[in-house]
Amino acid sequence: MEIKELNLENISDYRGNIPEDIAENIGRIYYRGLIMEDAGTFLAGMIWEIKNAAFNQDAGKTAHIVWLSFSLDEACPDLFKAFDEMIAEEGIVKTTFTLPAKTNKTEKAMLKSLGFSVSLMEGDSITAKLSEISSFNFVGKIKPTEEIMPLSAITQRGFNSALKRMVSKGHFGLCEDIESLPRGHFENDISCYCEQDGIVCGLFLCHLTASGKLLVEMMAYNGNDSSKYIVQMICKAVEAASEKYSPETEVIINRHNYASLALGERLLPRGFGIPVYVGERKER
Repeated sequence: MEIKELNLENISDYRGNIPEDIAENIGRIYYRGLIMEDAGTFLAGMIWEIKNAAFNQDAGKTAHIVWLSFSLDEACPDLFKAFDEMIAEEGIVKTTFTLPAKTNKTEKAMLKSLGFSVSLMEGDSITAKLSEISSFNFVGKIKPTEEIMPLSAITQRGFNSALKRMVSKGHFGLCEDIESLPRGHFENDISCYCEQDGIVCGLFLCHLTASGKLLVEMMAYNGNDSSKYIVQMICKAVEAASEKYSPETEVIINRHNYASLALGERLLPRGFGIPVYVGERKER
């Protein structure tokens, strides 16, 4: 049996084993992954993201498992031994996980046997079709001002400065590595920004995942009337997305902060995240 660390050179070899929307993150600075195989046959694998590496460092660095799969129970202890060695080198103090409950019942049991706490709860992410969002009354009624512009209109230097400014104010959305992501990671025709008095004070950034879903990765505004300008950026993005993508396109909103929680409640007041298993284990 052989254990390999996932990287940009070998990730394509495992496309059949790893969900494409997770596999596409390998190569980003805070994502790690391991694969165990025997003579080319997949036995087990896992991918995790390092949290609190760039922000909230007082909380201690955390490894957050986003994917775990195995075809042989006996492979997991060795896989996690390699995992433990890697996170020890990075100074990880805690490991957490969030896995869809529907497809991870055996993984849940394995994690529990490896010392993790396990709970079932509603996930933070909610999904809606683009047609559902574009049909809401406020989307058609609210007209974005000239201050709201598509990301394609900003220079690369302006984009870099805008990200730096947002991060300095504590806004990084879903991505701790947002300053290192290439501009092409975001949909430049859909994503937008708010510029006032020559300063970018708002960003609404969407990423088109490998499976064709639109993932809202940042939704932030610095200044007064933040809800007013965030809603205008949403309307601008929805209008642009409706012209470019099928009405059946799925839009994913992760309710990780107040703005995204409010958006989720406004768009889908009866929407629920999928059931997920969550848990953690202290590492030191």
